[in-house]
Formats: sequence, C-alpha cells, structure tokens
Amino acid sequence: MRILVTGATGYLGWRSTVLLRRAGHDVTPLARPGARDRAASRGLEGVVHIDAGAPEARDLVAGHDAVLHFAGVPSPAYARDDPAAAVLGNAGTTLNLLEACRDHDALLVYPSTVRAPVLPSPDPYGASKRLGEEACRGHEARSVIVRLTSVFGPGQVREEGATGAIAAFADRALRGEPIVIPGDPRRTRDFVYVDDLVAALDALLRGGASAPVLLAASGHPTALLDAARAVVAATGTQAPIETPGGAPPPGDERSYEAGPDDVLLPMTCRPVEDGIRAYVDWLRR
Repeated sequence: MRILVTGATGYLGWRSTVLLRRAGHDVTPLARPGARDRAASRGLEGVVHIDAGAPEARDLVAGHDAVLHFAGVPSPAYARDDPAAAVLGNAGTTLNLLEACRDHDALLVYPSTVRAPVLPSPDPYGASKRLGEEACRGHEARSVIVRLTSVFGPGQVREEGATGAIAAFADRALRGEPIVIPGDPRRTRDFVYVDDLVAALDALLRGGASAPVLLAASGHPTALLDAARAVVAATGTQAPIETPGGAPPPGDERSYEAGPDDVLLPMTCRPVEDGIRAYVDWLRR
C-alpha cells in the first residue's frame, strides 16, 4: 500500500514510517518545516517538509491509499500552554486532510486519545482531539478514529521533548535521579508498546476497520507506581521512587483504561515489563 504518514519526524510518526516500510509499504513521510530535531529521525529518507494544515499538503494525498495522521499537538502539557494551537494542530489539520482524502479516495486514520470521549473534557488536549474526532464523524471522507492509551517505546527521548510516564521514569532512572509521581501513585494507565500498536495499524490498513472508533489498549491497566518499579528493575539502577502526593495537572489525576463499551483495535500486546525492557535497551543504544 501507499501510505502518507504525517508528523513523520516525531516519535509515533517516525516509528510508524520505519516499521511500515519494513513491512513492505510505500511510505511518504511528511513533516512540517522547522520541526523539532530528533536524533532517531535524522536519517529518515524521503521526508517532505510541508505543514499538514497547509493547502499544499492536500496535493500529496493523491495516489496514496491511506493517510496516517500523527501531526499535531502531541501532549497534554503542550495543549495546556496553548489551547488554540492545539485545536488548530489536532482538528484543523485533520479537516484539511479529510478534504484531500475525499477528493483522492484515501482512508484517513486519525490517532486520537482515550481522553477525547470524557465529558466534560479533562484538559485542552482531550478537547482538541475530540474536535478532530468530530471533524471525522461529520465529513464524507472515509476515516477511522483510533483512540490511543499510553503508547511508549523507541523514538521517545525526554530531552527532545517526549512526554509520557514511562519515558519520564526511564530518563530519570538512567540519570540516577529520583522518579517522582505526584498525586495518587495507584492511578492507572493502559501502557502499549509502540511496535505492537504499529503492527495493529498495519493490519487495520490491510484488512479494514471493524468499527469507526477503535481503542488501542492492552486491556491490562497498570498503576503508575508499578510501572515505575518495572522501570527501576529494567534499568538495574537504585533510583528511588518518590510519591509526594499533591495535585497533578488537570487531566493527569484520572485513571485511563478501556471501558465496557469500547471496541478494541485487534492487537497482540506484549507484557508491559517486556516492553519497558526493550525500550530501556533502545535508550541505552
């Protein structure tokens, strides 16, 4: 298949481009001009530098079977700092690509977040992703929404701006610094190793989606404290884990996991401990 991947020099876009190419797909990587420099994606071949929200990006969809849309504002922290930019990045670019997908008969895969269906919205990030979902639901172009839980793995480097609990925990442990978990350390996340997610997205692209909205989750939520302990074990360090309590940023104080009404993206997920070990090995390399 011919696949256009937006946000291709970012963490999820880069890893998806690499793995989908290995699987035999013809992938066009798209990244905005002036995107953050990341070591992992410096050697990525064939990158087209156009903003996914620009009119010129619509022309690139021609000849592609699908668009995997990872461009946008990727984290709750960035969205809290600039909610308007989050809406433009997560909803505006999506509408732009939906127009192109309609004109060129391509499928748009929109990676959203498990925070999107929560009402009232837990934070600006969840709200911006929900607006992107509404653009998909209201548009005639073919699309599938894939809500992501907590995806981690190769490509996440905290000093390059990566967010996510396991990325933060691993970075601090490898530096010999304390792992700090504000708020309730027993709140949960459903952690998914990125390579398992990309394999599931590959299968979706080849075989079609079973529902218009899918949740990418393992179905086995993990407490943040247990994830931190797994990171300490994988790094072989003596990094202390601190649980000072207090109030995390809005949205981060909740537990996020699959609900009874969610339709899961068919996916084979490795145990979180195995994924953490693989990620730590990648960071060390």
